Parts: sequence; C-alpha cells; structure tokens
Amino acid sequence: MAKRGNGEGTIYYSEKLNKWVGQFTSGRKPDGSLNRKSVYGNTRKEVKEKMTKTLADIQNKTFVEKSDITLIELVEKYINQLYNSNKIKDVTYKRHLDTKKIIARLDISNRPIQKITISELNNNLSKITNYSNSIIEKVYGLIEQAFNFALLDNIINSNPFTIRGAIIKPKSVKETKKIEALTIEEQNAFLNELSKCNDTYKDIFYIAIYTGMRIGEILALKDEDIDIKNKTISIKRTLTKDENDKIIVGKTTKTYVGTRQIPFFDVLLPVVNKYTIKGFLFKNNGNFINPSTINTHFKKICKDAGIKIKIIQKSKKNRKGQDTIINLKTSNVNTHMLRHTFATRCIEAGISAVVLQKILGHKDIETTLNTYTSVFNKFKEDELKKAEEYFTRINNQLH
Repeated sequence: MAKRGNGEGTIYYSEKLNKWVGQFTSGRKPDGSLNRKSVYGNTRKEVKEKMTKTLADIQNKTFVEKSDITLIELVEKYINQLYNSNKIKDVTYKRHLDTKKIIARLDISNRPIQKITISELNNNLSKITNYSNSIIEKVYGLIEQAFNFALLDNIINSNPFTIRGAIIKPKSVKETKKIEALTIEEQNAFLNELSKCNDTYKDIFYIAIYTGMRIGEILALKDEDIDIKNKTISIKRTLTKDENDKIIVGKTTKTYVGTRQIPFFDVLLPVVNKYTIKGFLFKNNGNFINPSTINTHFKKICKDAGIKIKIIQKSKKNRKGQDTIINLKTSNVNTHMLRHTFATRCIEAGISAVVLQKILGHKDIETTLNTYTSVFNKFKEDELKKAEEYFTRINNQLH
C-alpha cells in the first residue's frame, strides 16, 4: 500500500522488488511530460533520505541521471568529436587512438565513470610509469578530458581533476631522452660524409639540415611547393599513418600553424633544381617512404662520419644483490637532430625566437623557447659578454 512521505512524493514497499521505493516528479521533460524519478532502499528511512538528497541536488542543479557510460566510451566519444569537428588532424587523431589503446588496458576503462573513485584513478595511473613521460602526459590528458566531457554532459556533477592535489600525475621510471643538436664539428663531419656518399636519400638530409623541416613534411613535398625564383618552400602537408599503420599523406601539417612558407638558402638550389617531376618529389616505387627508413639511413651516415651514439652507464643489481655497471646505448641519434641542428645554428646566428617559431611551424612561442631553452640561454650569455666588454672599454676610458 502506497504511503506519502511528508508531502514529498510517494514511498511504498514493493513485494516484487523486495525493496522500498520512492517516486516523485521534478519538473517536466523537454517534450512537456512529467519528469518522474524513482529511488530504492532496504528501509523506508533510507528511501526518504535518498529522496530528500535527490530533491536538494535538483534544486541546487547538481543532480545527475544514472548512467552506465564507461570511461573508455567517453574517451572515444571525445576523440571522435574533436576529429569530426576538424579540431584535430589525422596525425593527432591517430596518436589519440594509440593513447586510447593504453587506457583500454586499465582496470577502470570499462567501469561507469560515475562509479570511478579518486583512489581508483590514482591506483590505475600509478601503473603506467613504465611508459615515457610524453605518453603518460597523453594518457593523463585524455582521461582528464573524458571527465571534463562527462561534467559538461551532466553525467557527473564534479570533476576530480579540478580538485587540487586529488589526482596525481605519475612520473616515468624511464630516463627522458633529450634530442640534441649536432655540434658544429659534428655537423661538418656529417655534411662531409653526405657529400661523398651515394645514399639514396641524401637530398632529404640536405633539405632537413638547411630548412629545419620535419622529415614527414619533406617526404610529402610536391613540385608545386618549390618556388625556385623566390627561393621559398610551401609546407602544406605531412606524412602520417592511418588506423592500420599504413603511411599516408595527411590533409594538412602536424598542427594548423605548421602550414607555412619558408625561405631556403642558396646551398639548396642544386638540390631542388634536380626535381623536374610532377607530383610528389620523394617516393619509392610509387609508395611513400617510411620516415623510419630515413632514420635508419641517417644513423648509418652518422656512424660513417664518426658521430658516436652516446653511452650511458647505469648500475643494476645482479642476482647476489651486488651493483654491476651496464652500458646502455641511447637512441638519441635520429633525424629530428637535423631540425634541432638547424634551429640551434639559427639561434647562434642571432635569429629571434619569434622568427624561428614561424620557420619551424611551432604552435606558440613558448614551444620554441622551451625546446631551445639551453641554446637561448647560451646565446644570451654570449651577448651579455659583449655588453660587459663594451662597458669595460667605456670604464677604461675614464681612467
């Protein structure tokens, strides 16, 4: 038999459910029908308390409907919405999908987001420390965005990521690999080796070291992108991978600011003048060249030029618990060094960060400054030395 609960809806015991049930209405739905809600409990008092809380949440606009949507479903929904609204390009979309695969392996991935606790979030995030810091950043960022997405969709009424100190971003146990630029001596040795070798891809290396273009951007160049008269290169696209890891041409560059026109030095004229073919300049038997293939050739040229791969010594416990020294070869030698080399030489020559940002196609000036902090600092120190010497000369004239 139904009973009234202090005028706040109906509370009754259901023989079928073997539970107490509270039913009430809260306004109307968009179609004009009554918005009916139900809560359940083992006692009448429990139901009464749930009804009171729910009505208060509705009044305070913090009430959310029960939802079974999972974390991984929200991650996927967020990624697809970004892509479909053209907020991200193919290369970023592919990177997000790869990150989603890592999230899918977490214990909380298939749990309804409404049920995931702060403790569960931190426990799961602590299990990805075996990835690099850059990957951890991507995983953390996508999960955070999924919670933001859920909050905006009124699936949850609070986001734990906005609570200071609640969610701990883990740190990788791996050593962060820093991409170094070639020193002037190494650059000369590399160019000397390049001039005498018969490597199939040597022109690609010349363009990289003298323009700072990304390898994917070079491999996607067309004849129409080269303006020999004005000595400029228009960068409109880059190579990327589809969902099946097949090399394809992206619709645009890595970022929206990556589409740019840059000047090139006279030293590149003999290189670009070679290409009179129509369409893409660099293909292998009609197929796009995999950037990893270029990287392999680069390492061989570095080796032949005497540019050594750095060796890091690290201690490791043996079976007896004793420390033993092992040598680890780093993978720092890669084609991205050529981009860093170009940027470093530009800074050394006095080119401003703003101009360099435009040439490199960085999204903002902070990226340029953060990437080349040490180089800019060294340049600043050298310039200050000039000022110091100048002031010293002035002071000496006073005596």
